[in-house]
Amino acid sequence: MKYLRSSLPFSMPLVLLLAFLAGCSSTKSVPQGDYLYIGGDIKVNSPNPDTDTKALETELGAAIRPQPNISFLGMRPKLWIYNAMGGNRERKGIANWIKTRLGEPPVLLSEAHPERVQGQMINRLYNNGYFAPTLEHRIDSTSKRKMAKVHYTATVNKQYTIQQIQFPQGNDSLALAIRETEPQTLLKVNDPYNLETLIAERLRINDALKEKGFFFFDEDYLIYHVDSTLNNKVNIFLRIKDTAPTKTLIPYRYQQVRIFSDFSLGDTLGDVGPPVHYRDYLYYPDEKTFKARTILNAVFIENNDLYSRKRHLQTINRLMDLGTFKFAEVRFTPLDSAGRDGRLNADILLTQAKKKSLRAEIQTVQKSNGYAGPGVTVSFRNRNALRGAELLLINLVGSFESQISGDSARTGLSSFEVGADAEMHVPRIISPFDIRISTSMYQPRTRFRLGFRFINRQQYFHQNSFNFEYGYSWRQRSTTEISINPVQVQYARLLNTTPAFEAELAARPFLARSFDQQLIIGGNYRFVYNTQGLEGRKHQFYISPGFDASGGLWGLFYRVKNQRPADPANPNRFRGQALSQYVKFDLETRYYFNITDKLVLATRLLGGYGLPYGNSNVLPYIKQYGIGGPNSIRAFPARSIGPGSYDPTRLVNVGDPVSQSFTYFDQTGDIRLEGNAEFRFPLLDPYLKGAVFVDAGNIWLVNEDPTRPGGKFSGNFMSQLAIGAGAGVRIDVQFFVIRVDLAYPLRDPTYPNGGRPASGLFGTGVLNLAIGYPF
Repeated sequence: MKYLRSSLPFSMPLVLLLAFLAGCSSTKSVPQGDYLYIGGDIKVNSPNPDTDTKALETELGAAIRPQPNISFLGMRPKLWIYNAMGGNRERKGIANWIKTRLGEPPVLLSEAHPERVQGQMINRLYNNGYFAPTLEHRIDSTSKRKMAKVHYTATVNKQYTIQQIQFPQGNDSLALAIRETEPQTLLKVNDPYNLETLIAERLRINDALKEKGFFFFDEDYLIYHVDSTLNNKVNIFLRIKDTAPTKTLIPYRYQQVRIFSDFSLGDTLGDVGPPVHYRDYLYYPDEKTFKARTILNAVFIENNDLYSRKRHLQTINRLMDLGTFKFAEVRFTPLDSAGRDGRLNADILLTQAKKKSLRAEIQTVQKSNGYAGPGVTVSFRNRNALRGAELLLINLVGSFESQISGDSARTGLSSFEVGADAEMHVPRIISPFDIRISTSMYQPRTRFRLGFRFINRQQYFHQNSFNFEYGYSWRQRSTTEISINPVQVQYARLLNTTPAFEAELAARPFLARSFDQQLIIGGNYRFVYNTQGLEGRKHQFYISPGFDASGGLWGLFYRVKNQRPADPANPNRFRGQALSQYVKFDLETRYYFNITDKLVLATRLLGGYGLPYGNSNVLPYIKQYGIGGPNSIRAFPARSIGPGSYDPTRLVNVGDPVSQSFTYFDQTGDIRLEGNAEFRFPLLDPYLKGAVFVDAGNIWLVNEDPTRPGGKFSGNFMSQLAIGAGAGVRIDVQFFVIRVDLAYPLRDPTYPNGGRPASGLFGTGVLNLAIGYPF
């Protein structure tokens, strides 16, 4: 304490000197006769005790302009940089770049214009029901420091409130339609007078009229007459402008709806040949490319219907959501230009997208067990496979892995995988019942998926696997999506197993059961809530819970048939294959905090729990969780973590060939917990961006596996989390992102007491090359 007291007399003059120099530097480039503007404030007074003066000060303070130079602890660093780089003098090269990018010129009192600010404050007070206010300002300046501040003072009386509201009178169709909307009005008796509420009310009425056929009406044709001569009360009279054209005063119906499915920009609609008549529609040119029924399932405007903007927009959204058109437009033509007939023709103009496309991707895989190799995926897409806007996807995949490092006794072992899958997305609900989701702005779909895989693990086994899914997906609104697959069948069977692999399975019963019980008959469900597409939001969320189950009804059937309960040791079988019984719950949540337009803090939390029951005491191998890799915990290779603190490289019997081969399989579990945080920022606008991140997580087993000690979930799970951190760069060209991340492990759960590998300060780094953002 004695040392601190003796240092204060020395440090205080230093602080004062720095502050003085900063002040001098701040005004260095201020012109003669002007002042550095350091901001303004507002004080609101009122004789009425019920007036919320603090709220008014916040409202009026937002009108104070301009914003002063950025200040930190009384200093203005950006202004100081500007002055240090020459101030008002013209500079070139790096000095000019620093001055203009990192610095900022002084904000002057001459730019403040207090009288103009007062006028804006008066407008805000009137808009909020504070009529006849008084505004004053005072400039506080000193010629010695060349700095100035503006103090504003407002005096207001009691806020005006609404006493009476009257809608348009008369018996014409427009006045009647407006009065029908009165129960939903935003204007309430005794509410404060507020201009924003009046504007919102006009928009509300216009939206309601657009659903009643008033195609040409606009909110600008409504006007308010406000009587403010009462004692702090106003009467509001809503009227239709006398200048409103005749066509805005009547509702419109559709006379004839036509669809042009092969429209191109510049085409005329005169000579298009005979149409196809479908219901009351005229469909052009023919059905050789698109079936009229399919296209018209996405059309919600019909002959003789009143015009509805919701149905109009729903039609455009549904047609674009088919995925087979580049552009969709509805062109309206009134039959009587004078606006007395009330009839419209509607032409739906559709421009086709490219029907077919082919894409190939080449990938490389490197695993923690020393296996690496290339992979290729070839994808074919047909946007109109059966002339009904069906989307057909065909994927051919192949990969090859070889042991290039690790156990020298096994170097050179290889495996390869080939497969194909086909998906068909039909733009309607296919079911035994006639279901048409007519309230959604988006097109519901039925999805069929059929796939096959062949895996050859040299010196171990061959495996064939088949899968089939049938389900539905739709979006009720832009932020929500639902996916239901009531039918899910997956079947995998081992072939040509070797004695070494059979010995592996005999030594590890859990692994044997996970390979044995790979007949899955069940379904799955997923819900997605996503606000990332809503622009201008500071806080954005992504929430996606999911449910997956197998063997419920089928397990009950087998139990009744065999007159015995399910038993993992003696499971019910179908054609020799054990039926899997399990339930899985997943939840993924993301939160994006948009600090500015370019600075983003992105976070993600993943959780999953799989519970085997009945026939099973372990999840099927293809349904187990893995963790690690470029989209997970980036400091560890893909699927190389866990379960728990288990380490497959620490073998009990070093000379045991069975033990030596166990690292051939990915590390999997029944429970997953993972969290990620990433701070994203620009490096070189607009395409090069950077990020720093930290990842943590692990997987665990539900039931104890003696061959994987430390793998079961327990109360000390937090001490078993793998943690990694790193930095990366992204080349972001909007539609395509190349990502490079370098991550280092901070905690490895396989090391005692949360240690880490001894190689380097943080252990061995992992370089990840990936496409797209991790989340």
